[in-house]
Amino acid sequence: MDFKSAAELTKEIKKVKGVISVIYPGIAASNILKNVDLIVVYSSKSEHYFNEVNDLVSGKFRIKNVTPEDLGAKPELAAAMSGEGVLLYGKAVDVTAEGLQLKSRIILTYNTTEMNQNDRNKLNRALYGGISTYKKDGERIVKEYPGIVSKINAQKLGKGVLMVDRFNASLIIQTLKTFQAQWNEIPVWTY
Repeated sequence: MDFKSAAELTKEIKKVKGVISVIYPGIAASNILKNVDLIVVYSSKSEHYFNEVNDLVSGKFRIKNVTPEDLGAKPELAAAMSGEGVLLYGKAVDVTAEGLQLKSRIILTYNTTEMNQNDRNKLNRALYGGISTYKKDGERIVKEYPGIVSKINAQKLGKGVLMVDRFNASLIIQTLKTFQAQWNEIPVWTY
């Protein structure tokens, strides 16, 4: 559905009682909202309202019918809608953090360019672990040892970027201090 068609259809949809908002989802929502042309937010669940809107659409477009309760129960749906979508009618939907069981985390970005190669390697092994191979009695032995990141279930988001639960952040920060790496902390809430 192109934007012009969505705007024209919205003029009819907004006349249906119970419709709070009409949202034209953006590309960022495509993973969550597969094959959805418009999102219609209703004040309450009502088959009558849903059927009335579906009659207006008459099978030409794909509609996602939601209520504020649906958005509260499915934070990934609210996140998909809030990306780059366009509000065609109504008020923006507020979703609170209550009941979403959000987790307090920290994104740590670190820079090792000022460090010498030896310290950089030591920091890398401390964070991500390593493999040690040696021979004992003529037999080759491979020993793997975990790093802090795997022990505390931190997530590597990219080169020099980690996301870690707030209460485990001090372990990584202390390691970065020990090796005199530069770092930044960005507090975030995730679900």
